[in-house]
Amino acid sequence: MKPEITDISYSTALTFELVTQYGFLTLGAPIFPSLRKESIYQTDMNAKSILLFFQYKLSEHIVGVASSLQADWGVPYYRFLVHPKNKNKRHEVLLHLEDMNHLAYYVAPEFHTKSKLYEFLMQKALLTHSTFWSPRQIGSLSPAERNVLSYKRDSSFGMLEPGKRKISGALKGDALLNEIKSRFESSAETYDNDRFVRLGDQMLENYLKVFHAPKEKRLTSDIWKSRDLIDSRDYLSLISILLYDCYVYIIAK
Repeated sequence: MKPEITDISYSTALTFELVTQYGFLTLGAPIFPSLRKESIYQTDMNAKSILLFFQYKLSEHIVGVASSLQADWGVPYYRFLVHPKNKNKRHEVLLHLEDMNHLAYYVAPEFHTKSKLYEFLMQKALLTHSTFWSPRQIGSLSPAERNVLSYKRDSSFGMLEPGKRKISGALKGDALLNEIKSRFESSAETYDNDRFVRLGDQMLENYLKVFHAPKEKRLTSDIWKSRDLIDSRDYLSLISILLYDCYVYIIAK
């Protein structure tokens, strides 16, 4: 069954919960207008912070007995397309983010209907009904295939196709918060405007290591030229959204 919700409705609703319930700050993530002043990160020279990069995915609800995992796993389960065929290089740029010691995740819901989105939003339970997948734990993708990741509500692992490869390490609810806490305690740093710009520059450089076409080089060149014309936070979020298809969140104390 195709999802009834859209990626913007899901990402906005989850961002609302992350901001209001867990103290996340945003850097270009979609939020309700009433939260904008309170939730957008303001540079604090003394604040220790970590960055999180979330790439949102929508999931199909698989219920048919003719499904590819019926014999291995049974139904129902959820499934999302990691990247379309021949576009798996986008997975590589997320691996670069993890190599830079940032938290990066594919984020997918454990529901697919509008009614459940509303119900979990009202119950402040979207985080506990979402799954977070590290690109590094997913590992390499089949270059010219549709790579899809399937998962169940009551399971901490998924199945990557083609190949039916078991992927462990799915994070949900408190497990994600514990991972964030652990990373904050070990790796928190101070982010000022210069640091945001340097990070943006590094992300542009890493992007060009993966994408070499002339149009990509022109795009990254145009973005780099804007670095002194726009706010440093906007520069970083522009790169993250446009090139990495990620929203940026900040945990600061």
